[in-house]
Amino acid sequence: MTSEHISIRIILRLIAVSVFLITALPVIKLSAQVIRVTANPTKVTVGDTVIITIKSSDERPLNAEILIPDKGAIPLSLTKVKSSLYDSRFIVGKNAPQGLYAIKAWIGKEANPTAVGKSIFLLKKIIGDFCMIGVFDPKDLKADMDKYIRQIKDFGANFLIAHTIITSRKVYYRSKICNMDSSPAIDQSYLGTLLKCADENGISVMLSVSWDMTGKIPPHERMENTNEIIKELYNLYGSHPSLVGFYSYQEGSGIYYAPYVRKFCNYVKKVDPGLLTACAPYMDNPLLAGYLSAIRSLDIIIYQGMVMASYRPDNRIKFPFRRVKDFGSIASGACELQNKIVLTHVEIFGYLENALKHLYIAGYNNIYQQFLSAATVPRNNGIIMFNYSGVIYNTIRRYPQYREEFNRSREAVFDGMKAFDLIGKASAHRNQLAVYVSWTDFQEYNWERRYYSALDAFRTMGIPVDILPWGPIHDESYPPYYPLQENRRVLRRLLKEKEVLVFPSLSGLNETDSQLIKHFVEGGGSIIAFGPRIPMGTTYNRTLFFGIGKTGRSQTHTAVIDQFGFRRRTLTGKKWELGRVTLPVWRTEGANVIAKFEDGSPAIALNDYGKGKVVSVLTDAQIAARKFPNLVRDVLNYIGVQRYVDIVGINQNCDVAVSKTKTGFVAAVVNHNDSKLKVDLRPLTPFSKGETQDWEDLVTGKELAKSKDNAALKIQVMPRGYRLIGMSEQTGK
Repeated sequence: MTSEHISIRIILRLIAVSVFLITALPVIKLSAQVIRVTANPTKVTVGDTVIITIKSSDERPLNAEILIPDKGAIPLSLTKVKSSLYDSRFIVGKNAPQGLYAIKAWIGKEANPTAVGKSIFLLKKIIGDFCMIGVFDPKDLKADMDKYIRQIKDFGANFLIAHTIITSRKVYYRSKICNMDSSPAIDQSYLGTLLKCADENGISVMLSVSWDMTGKIPPHERMENTNEIIKELYNLYGSHPSLVGFYSYQEGSGIYYAPYVRKFCNYVKKVDPGLLTACAPYMDNPLLAGYLSAIRSLDIIIYQGMVMASYRPDNRIKFPFRRVKDFGSIASGACELQNKIVLTHVEIFGYLENALKHLYIAGYNNIYQQFLSAATVPRNNGIIMFNYSGVIYNTIRRYPQYREEFNRSREAVFDGMKAFDLIGKASAHRNQLAVYVSWTDFQEYNWERRYYSALDAFRTMGIPVDILPWGPIHDESYPPYYPLQENRRVLRRLLKEKEVLVFPSLSGLNETDSQLIKHFVEGGGSIIAFGPRIPMGTTYNRTLFFGIGKTGRSQTHTAVIDQFGFRRRTLTGKKWELGRVTLPVWRTEGANVIAKFEDGSPAIALNDYGKGKVVSVLTDAQIAARKFPNLVRDVLNYIGVQRYVDIVGINQNCDVAVSKTKTGFVAAVVNHNDSKLKVDLRPLTPFSKGETQDWEDLVTGKELAKSKDNAALKIQVMPRGYRLIGMSEQTGK
């Protein structure tokens, strides 16, 4: 080795040690809950006043600051209420940036605190990235991290999950638990440097925590080891205002995952109740969302997109882009009751035929289409990418010969975020219609066979729906114990918000579910069940509940004939050809027949039960959507589903979202097809004589048309594109 090489190595080592010393922070010696910080409310809107309360078991003076997204930390003015009790008021201004606002209170010197307490509240949406911490350049670590953060801030990012902090070969912080033999000083400075950059840029950070992967920790000891690492990380870095919580590196599936998540989150809250907790379950059992939503110590659920991941050799389902919405909607529906944060998920990587140049990076369309679908998830709290840091930022740097092609992938993220923000105007509110996921041991089977089909049927009809997974009461959220009590909190919410539940050919309900559904309908709720299976219950008589009875025979049907005559679009006697569809034959047992098959047996039946209504559509949802969609739309209107526009002309390879506004509605139509679609938007709100409907393209800001008498607007949606249309009433124009 030449003297020149030796000199370079010495210089690099000195730089590494210097960075390490600069970014090192003093260790906080935690005492259990010395400082307790609370913020109320935890989800805010512009104009809200957040009440911040700080309690301390220490008599010494206390200081506080708040991390403003995109800006950095500023001091908080505190009012001493009494000894060791302080409060503060934070008014959310008109131009307040969106994201997590992180409050930090401490005792002692800011550079050397003896105790720290935290709390967080959220304004609008979280935009984040899984940051693979080892990808940054050790020769100029802080400059490289600053460059990455500036780049993600350009598309609106305000949040990071610092991921792969511990690997089998490297540890990227100053650990006394892990084996540090292969981690020089520069590696140990990575996490501290990233948090310092985040402090300066107003980026909130969660730390992804695993057990010590540098050693052979047996599985039965990994939970305890993970807890030790959580405490070590908080002792080392808790004084950073950007540190807002911990994410479980361990992913999982099935309801068995819930007990692990509970233990992980409970320990984080023991370290500091104001810290956030998060996990990212796999999507193979929709019941998991309900169980996770009941964990009080869990704050953030990230349901993985599983679109690019489904191209792995061991998982060749090849989910279409539209499933991103379905998976995100499961978490959104489950967490609606618990006030949790739900982040939709976009995969930036690509496997096999989805990868560019046989590398890990996905192409423009594979990234962009996921953003479009994720944006239509109702009431989502934001989006997180896996992962911009390693797949986009680092790959472009490592392979400059492919820069032009890879830059298209980078553009997909920026274009996707613009679309995500815009489409969010149409997905801002929940949908009254919700596909219900019942409690049963066979949901993994039913999810693929029944639920995908029903969700795609509503897409074909242009009707946005929520997904509502069964949720246990807290005391019965400990699998594998069998649930015995209905969730009265869910029942009250369903009745208060006049939810209408969709059953996608369910065969039966267990006692807990049966009791909930019976009380729901008795109290005034509505259900629409699609066949050919109509669910039996243990607490209701199916014949009395649905007003129809099974004959035991099957029949090949060729047509559905309108029978009821209560609708404005169709006339009694109108006929819809089915082709040839073989179905079980049902008989009327007290229900009103809305439509019949050609043999006179009921095709759609409406039964009054208690204060509510139960509709049976005796074909499956796909047949109904293809053969007699207007009839289904009219039934939904009749039973009180609040809809604002009929979206006609799309197919199952689309996503839609609709939200009401003060004077009309906003509608988004996403076209995942390779060909353009001609779509009609037909307003449903009744207008008085003299009112004008103004149509606007909310992407371009251009006025499209003025119409009267509920006239439809005809639009085109380009391949792999979207339209966002606003309609408003203008009285007297």
